[in-house]
Amino acid sequence: MHTKIGHDVPQKRFSLTAVAAFFSSIILCGVLLVVMVGNKAHLDRLRMEQLIDEKSVQLTEIIHKLLYKTEALSALVIQNDGEVSNFDRVAATLVDDPAIINVILAPGGIVSHVYPLTGNEGVLGFNYFSVSLGNTEARLAKETGQLVFGGPFQLVQGGQALVGRLPVYIDEPGQGKTFWGLVSVTLKYPRILDGLGLSLLKNQGYAFEIWRVNPDTGDRQVIAHSGYEYNKKAPFIEKKVEILNAAWYFRLAPVTMWYQYRETWFLLFFGLFASCLLGFVVQNNSQLKRMQLYMEEIVWKDTLTGIANRRHFMDTAPRHLQLAGRNKQDSFVIIFDVDHFKKTNDTYGHAAGDMVLSSIAERVNKIIRPYDVFARYGGEEFILLVTNVNQEEAEQCAQRMRLGICDSPVVFNGMEIPTSASFGLARVSPQSSLDTAIRQADEALCAAKKAGRNTSVCYKPSDTPSE
Repeated sequence: MHTKIGHDVPQKRFSLTAVAAFFSSIILCGVLLVVMVGNKAHLDRLRMEQLIDEKSVQLTEIIHKLLYKTEALSALVIQNDGEVSNFDRVAATLVDDPAIINVILAPGGIVSHVYPLTGNEGVLGFNYFSVSLGNTEARLAKETGQLVFGGPFQLVQGGQALVGRLPVYIDEPGQGKTFWGLVSVTLKYPRILDGLGLSLLKNQGYAFEIWRVNPDTGDRQVIAHSGYEYNKKAPFIEKKVEILNAAWYFRLAPVTMWYQYRETWFLLFFGLFASCLLGFVVQNNSQLKRMQLYMEEIVWKDTLTGIANRRHFMDTAPRHLQLAGRNKQDSFVIIFDVDHFKKTNDTYGHAAGDMVLSSIAERVNKIIRPYDVFARYGGEEFILLVTNVNQEEAEQCAQRMRLGICDSPVVFNGMEIPTSASFGLARVSPQSSLDTAIRQADEALCAAKKAGRNTSVCYKPSDTPSE
C-alpha cells in the first residue's frame, strides 16, 4: 500500500487568541496614543493662553505709553487758549522713542503743525474729517471726546502707521467747552511690534497672527503674522486684545501637528510592545498632569497663604484698571504690612509667623469683594486693588480690614498672638501708572507706621516722599 506524503500535514494558522491579542494590543496602543496627544494638546493650549496674555499685556503697555503723549499736546493747546506756541520745543521732548514718526496739531481737524517737519511735509493741510482711509478714528475721537487708537493704514507722506488721536476742547466765555481740533501721535508700523519678541515664538513651537476688522472697509485686516510655513488647519487659540477703542485679535497655533510628534510614530511602529509602553505612557501622563497643576499654581498662587502672588497681581491689575478707566471709575491701591512681624517670628517662631500671615489673608478675603485683586506682595506685605470706589469708600475698606485683623488674636498651639497692620492707600489716576500708585501707597504706608502703626494713611500729592 502506498502512502501520500504531505496532504495530511496540518497548515499553520493564527489562533483566535493570537489574533485577539494582536488587535487588543493595537486598540490599547490607540487608546494610549489618544491620551498622550490629548495631554500634549492641553499643555500646548495652556502655554498658548499664557503666551497670548503676556504678549497682550506687553503690546497694550507699549502702545499706551506712546499714545498718552497726546495728553501733553492737549495741555499745550489748552494752556494757550487754543493758540499754538512753543510747539517745536515741546514736541521735541515728546518724540523720544524711535517708534514715533511724528506728533501733530490739527485745529478744526486740519493739520497745521507737525514735528519733525522733515519728511512729513505732505501731511500739512490734511483734513482728518475728509473721506479717506484712516479718518474713521478721527471722527470717532470727536464724537466720543476720548483718545482713539487707529491703524495700521497708509500715510499721506508714505508708509504705514498706527495713530492715537485725542480731541481737544477749550472753554469759551459764555459757550462752555468747544471743540478746538485734534492732537495726534503717529507710530511706526510694524516697528512698534518689534519689542514683543514675536519672532521668538517659532523657537517655542508656535505660529502667530494678529488681525483686526478694518473700520473703513469692514474686512479682516492682518496686522502681523508668522513668516514661516505651518499647517493652517492646526488647532489655535485666539483672544481679543482691547487697546482703547480698538479690538485686535491675537492667534497662536502649534507649528507641529499631533501626527508629526515622535511619540506618535513610536507608538504606531511599536504597537506590539504596548504592554511595555503602558507603564511609560501612564507615568508620562501622570507627570504631565502634575506639571500642568504645578504650572497653573506657580504662575499665580502664593504657596503659604493660598491667595494670588505678586506676579499675578501685576499681570491682572492692569486689565482691571483698563476696564475702570473706560467706565470712568476711580481705583485705589491699598498696601498693608503686618505690624512687628519680626518680633512675632522671634517670640513665637516662624511657624507661628506663617500662621499669622495665613490667618490675615483669610480674614481679609472674607471682607473684600470677590472681584477685588488681592495678593501677597512679599514677606509680611499684602496689596489690594479696588475699583469703582471713591476715596471715602477706599478708606472705609482699609478700616474694615484693619479692624478685621486686630479685633481678635491668632491662636497658635494654644497661644494667642495679637496682630495688627498698617495701611497705605493711593489713587490710580488716568495720568499715573500702576507702578506710580504702588510707590505712592508704599509712601503712605511708611507714614502710617511713623504715625504709630495700626492705622491707615491715604497718599496726597503734596505729601513728602518717605526716605
